[in-house]
Order: sequence, then C-alpha cells, then structure tokens
Amino acid sequence: MSAKSAVYNNDIFNYDQLRLIEKPDSPKNAGQLPQSLEGCKGYLTKLVLLPPNVNQNIPSTVASMVNILTLPEASPQLAAAAESEAAAAAGARLEGQPAAVYNPSTNVMKALLKKAHARACHVGAPGVMGHVVFPGCLSFYKLDGKTFAAPPGRWWLASVKAKWFAKNVELNVDEIKSNASTILILRIPPGSLGRIRDQGVEHLLDVGTHVFNSGTVSNEGTVQYSRANHIPHGRYNYVRVPRGKFARVWAEVFDSGGSRRGETKSVQPRLLYEGEHCIDSHLFQYVGMSNVSDEYIAHGSIHRISVQKGFVGKVWQDNIPRLLGEGDHVIESTAFSFEGTESILSNHCIVHGTITIMRVTLGQIALVWQDNEPTFFDKPGLLEFDSPDFSFVEFKDAEEQLIQLGAKKIVLVHTGQVGVTYDKGRLSIMYSGRHIINSATHIFHRFLSTQQRSIRLATLNAGEKLARQSGSGRMSSREYYSSKSMTKQQVSTNKEKRFEEAKKDKRHASISTVDRDADLTVCETKDLVKVGMRADVFYSIEDPEKCIQKIDTDDLEDLVRETAVATLTNIIRSTALNEIAQSKSVSVRTMNGGIHVLAPPNVNNSNPPPTAPAAVFFEKVHDEFLSKLNEDFMERYGVDIANIRIESFKIMDEELADQISKHALTTAQIENEMANLEGKSLISTTQERTAAEVKNISAEAAAISEKTIADAENKRKVDAALASAESHKIAAHAKAEAEADAILTKARAEAEAIRLKATAEAERAELLSRTKLGQQEALLSQYAHMVVESNRGVEKVVYLDPSVNRESPFALGSLQNLNNDLHSLTRLGIASNQANGGKSAKGLEEYVQKRK
Repeated sequence: MSAKSAVYNNDIFNYDQLRLIEKPDSPKNAGQLPQSLEGCKGYLTKLVLLPPNVNQNIPSTVASMVNILTLPEASPQLAAAAESEAAAAAGARLEGQPAAVYNPSTNVMKALLKKAHARACHVGAPGVMGHVVFPGCLSFYKLDGKTFAAPPGRWWLASVKAKWFAKNVELNVDEIKSNASTILILRIPPGSLGRIRDQGVEHLLDVGTHVFNSGTVSNEGTVQYSRANHIPHGRYNYVRVPRGKFARVWAEVFDSGGSRRGETKSVQPRLLYEGEHCIDSHLFQYVGMSNVSDEYIAHGSIHRISVQKGFVGKVWQDNIPRLLGEGDHVIESTAFSFEGTESILSNHCIVHGTITIMRVTLGQIALVWQDNEPTFFDKPGLLEFDSPDFSFVEFKDAEEQLIQLGAKKIVLVHTGQVGVTYDKGRLSIMYSGRHIINSATHIFHRFLSTQQRSIRLATLNAGEKLARQSGSGRMSSREYYSSKSMTKQQVSTNKEKRFEEAKKDKRHASISTVDRDADLTVCETKDLVKVGMRADVFYSIEDPEKCIQKIDTDDLEDLVRETAVATLTNIIRSTALNEIAQSKSVSVRTMNGGIHVLAPPNVNNSNPPPTAPAAVFFEKVHDEFLSKLNEDFMERYGVDIANIRIESFKIMDEELADQISKHALTTAQIENEMANLEGKSLISTTQERTAAEVKNISAEAAAISEKTIADAENKRKVDAALASAESHKIAAHAKAEAEADAILTKARAEAEAIRLKATAEAERAELLSRTKLGQQEALLSQYAHMVVESNRGVEKVVYLDPSVNRESPFALGSLQNLNNDLHSLTRLGIASNQANGGKSAKGLEEYVQKRK
C-alpha cells in the first residue's frame, strides 16, 4: 500500500471528523461543573474545632479548670477570650496544646483561679491525716451542688457540706464521666475528632484534653479521620475524598438574580474531587463515593460519562439521541438516560435513535432505505445520518452474485454462466459482468451455467420411470441427478458405501448381493446378447435464449439422458457381439464381471494393438452417436452435445461371460509361460555378461590401487628427505646466527666496558688534577706503572744490598728510594709552584711523611 493510499484510508475512517459524534467540549455539555463546596451555604475552608482548655501532662491544670468552671461567669469569659485569640493568631497553636488564653499566667485565668480557690474547700492536710490523691490522678468532691477536683497531694475537706464521691480517678483514659456529677473530661487523640453537644448545640473538639463542668455537655463519640470518608455531626460535615474517587453530595446553593431579594435557595447535587471538604449546613447530604474510572456516574441532574478510545456513548437528552466521543463528558440535565457504549471498531454500523453511522470497508456494500428508496453505498468511508427517514438494513459482500433490496438489484454474472431475467415479462439474458437493475418490473430469475457438464447414462426400471412421470413423485433435475444421474465420483462413492455396509451386515454371506451395476446402460446386441455399458455424455448450453424458450432448463438433463440412452441402445442393437469383441487377443473376466482386453506378445511391434477392434467399435459408436444428436440438439435447443465416453462394457449373461473368461484365462496362462521362459533366458545371459564385467572392473581397480600406493610411498620418501634437508639447513643457519649474535654482543660489551672505564679514568684524572694532592698521586701512579712495566718479563733477579749501592737503578724499591724519586719528580714542577710560595712541594712532602 502506498503512502498516499494509507493517508487516504486514515482520513476516511477518522471518527473525529464526524459531526454527530460529540466531543467533551460540546456546547451541549455542562463543561466544568464545580467540584467543591465553595459557593455553597455554610462552606468552610476548615472545620471549626474547639481547642483543648487544659494540659493533659499537668494534672493540676485539669483540677484548676474543673474548679474554675464552677464559676457562672467563667465559661462566657473564656469563650470570648478564646475567640478573640483565635482571630488574632490563627494557626500558631501546637496540636494538642491548650490555647494561650488558658495559660495560668494570663489575667483572665489569674482572676478566675483566685475566685475558684476561694470557693473550693479542699486544703492541705497535716501529717498522715486527710485523703491522698496519687500522682496522675484526681479526686472529686461535691459542695453545694458543684463538683470540685483536688490535684495530687494530701487533702481534707474544710466544710461539712463537702463530700468525696470519686477518689483517685486516673487521667490516662479518653473519657472521665460520672453520672452523679456534672464533670466530663474528654481526651481526643491525634488524628481524631471529638463530637459533643452543649445544651443541644453541636461542637467539634480538636486534639487534646477538654474539661467540662456544666452538666449540659454530652459526648457523642470520637471519630478517626482515617477510618471515615464522611464525618457528620449535626450541621457540621467533613468529607474526605480519596484519590480515584468522587463524592456524591447535596448542598444548599443560592441562585442569585442580581439582588438579595432575587436570591433563591435550592439544594443541588455536586461531585466532589479528591481532598478534604467541610461545610456547616443542616441541608447538606452525603450520598456516597464513586470511582473516577466508572463508565457512568449519575447524581441527581449531574451525569458524567467516560468514553474509552474506540467507543461511542449512546445517551438520550430531552428525548433527543446523542452520540458521545472519546473523553469525559459532564452533562447536567433532568431528562437524561444512558444506554451504554458501543465499539466503533467491531461494529460497522452504529444505530441510536435517528442517528446512524456506517463504516463501509473495501469489498462491502451497505444496503439502506433512504426516503423510502433503496440505496446502496459501496465506496469505502464513514457515513453519518440523522434522519427518521433513514434505515440501515445490512451489509453485503461485494463478491455476492445477487444483492437485492426492494426494486434495486446488483447481479454479478461469472464467466461460464448467464443470468436469466424478465424485464416486463420479456426474457432478458445477462452475460458475464456486473449489472445494476433499478426497475421493479425487471425481475431476476436464476443463474444458468453454460459450462460443459457430464451425465452418466443409466437404464431406468419401471418403478423409477413411473415415479418420474407422476406429478407428485416427479423429481427435479437436481434431485434426480443425485439419485440416478450422479457424476462418476458420486457413483463410485455410493457403491463403496453400499459395499462397506454389505460387509458389515452379518446377514449377508458375501458381497455378491451388492448391486454394482446401477449406473450401466443395459441393451441387446444384434444377436440378442444383453450387454451393459458404462458411458458418459458431455454437453453444454451454447444458446441460452433458445434453450430457455424451447424447454424447461430443469428438464434439460433428463432430456439429454433419455435421448442419449435411446440413441446408444439403437446403435448397440445394430451391432453383433463378435463385432464388439473380435480380436486375436483374449479377454479375462474380472471380479466385477467386466471384460478387459489382454495384449499378446508383440516383440517386433509388427502387429497392430490388440485393442484395435474394440477401439474401432468405440469410435464407430462415438461418431454415429454424435452425428445423430449434435446437430439436432444445436438446432432445436441450442445445446451442444460435445462427446460421449464409453468407459467399459459388460456381458450381462453370467454363463456366457464365464465361458469366455475361462477360455481367455487358459490362453493367457500359456502366453504367460512362454513369456516367462523367454524372460529366464534373457536373465541368464545378462547375469553371465554382468559377472564378466565385474571381474574386469575388479582387476582394473586392483591395478589402480597398487599404482596409487606406490606413488604415495615414493612421494612420502621424497617429502621426508626434503623435510630433513630443510631442517638441517635451518638449524645451521640458526646456530650461525646465534654465534654471530654472541660474538657481537660480547664485543659490544667489552667496548662499552673500555669506554666506561676510560670515561671513569678521565673523570677521575680531571677531578684529581684540580687538587695538588691529586697531581702528586697522578705522578705516583705513573711511577708505579713504570716500575711494573720495567719488571715485566724479568726471569732472574740479582740481589744488591741496598745499603751498599743505593743509587743503582737495579736496586729494589724502598721507601727511601721512593722518597728520593719523588723529590726528583717534584723538581719538575718547582718552577710552576714558585709563584704559590712552594706550598705544593711542602704539601707533597707532608703527604709522603704521612704515608710512611
């Protein structure tokens, strides 16, 4: 598919281009409805919570607050102070801590504490007397109908009217309450909300400890935020919408007409998005939660439809059908109904009320009624209609031969057939091609095949003929063809079935009772011998119009069969049996009773084929049959009798057939023995010739094998000699190279040693020459070298007493002689050292003395 056609297909099947499928931003939708309680009567940004009035960790503050609340003026003063403080410093208080107004250091608390202490009658008890209040506990007593509390310590009651009624009540509980008193102490844990009523008025308590001592406060329980999506308490409502949910609620809303007098109250439905929502309203109503992923959410007049990709939503609004496209649609209507969604991928036609959307694909034709007229749509693409006069019927494959709706028809005539129609009662033939009919008086009748067909010629018995001639029992051509005019394959299949059924039936002793001759044409020869022939006739309709006008095409097969059987019977009756079976060859009867011609030996191929007489007879029948029927059927009915094929024939007289079979069998056995003898002779000759050729081949193979082995051995020896010579050559060359490398390496090492030694000596001489001592040492070195060289090669030594001849040059060296020689040698440098004041000679003498 080319890129251009691909783009074209995407465009014509783009549902976004359809105007009848509405998008979420359609003006008929409600758009963005409010999803919070903002704008509703009693809307709260957060709940109004009463702060705690005591510190739970300090039991004395609890007892002080109990005693303060016995004062009539305490509650109004504290409430007013707490309200003003909350307005001034909102959010500054820590969770669980009392408001700053309840701090004992404030002026209001100081004044109230002073009055409360004056009214209380518990005083510290001396020694072991009085009542002991344990740490973390409070004890309560009554005085003049009021309830007072004593903090941890030892107390007694200073008034006879006072009486303890609850001793050592632990403070580590969430509720302290006594039916015999007005006291109520509540502890609200973190993450919870307290609910009370004070004289019937609902209040919400914040986290912390709350003390009440009026007798008019009732506890309605504590609720955890995490365990409830909706917390109601009278006019207060708290709604927590988790992610992925919508809360369905009803809230009171003012509908303003522009002035206060025009405002009207109404309770409206709302869908609340995720988060926390608070309201102070008696008319608020919580309905429940819905999943955001729900396909349809209905709440009062609010309707939210979520249409997935590849689907359309079907709804009714104000009795008008609507189709909703992909996305989330929010509709506000009191006359609304949702009928579900439908896939646009699996459904080629979507019908909703008067709206119809069709997707016509390549190779399909849509059949519809439009304005009471049949209409066909075959061009690929999307079609949309919104009309009560449009009605979709069905889709048809374009390859169907007949597509009809009302008076409109599409007729597809294949090659090898024609279409038979009647236009206003007159016959009209349609040839191969595609034809469109738009007239109600042009009626299509049937398809008629013009291809060549074959029918099996079979002789009918009297009962079959009677059944065919009777009106009630007359079979159609199709039925008769299935019973008697079956094709060759069908006949063979039916015979095999009957044969297998007979084998399974234990009541039959053999299969000879199975009728295998139902498809034979039985007739008599000239000499009154009954024979059966299995023959097929091939025919085709060449002129359909003539054929339909002359005969009923349903009876054409019957006409061809009956005429062919009659003609073939006449031809056989004019022929004798010996004319059919005359031949020098013999024939053998088979198990099925048929006659098969056996060929005699024909070594030189000089004789004609043994089946020639039979073939001549079949050709005679063929030519005579066609000459009688072909032209007649073509001229009269427009039907071409193309050929007749005689498959086999059979002698119906069993005794005569047995005699012929036995004679043919004896002759065949003799001829077979002769053929076997000739074959054995030929086999012996061939075997001897083959054995000689095998010996020759074996000798040649042995010679070739020996020559190959000798050549291989010679080649191996030559290769071994060459390999050995090459190995010696390589070893000698490697040894020479190694010795040369060793000599060269040794020479290089010696030269390098001499060079390094000379360099060291030169450096040493240069360094010594820079000092006087070095110069003298150099002279001593030369002298020593001279002595060594002068004595080299001396074999005999003449001893001279050094004390007798000290000045002789042959005298042995001594320290004294060495000293004298050094003095002599130093004279050589006296002139040069005079400028230095003789320091060099003096230093040399000092050096010599030290050496001695």
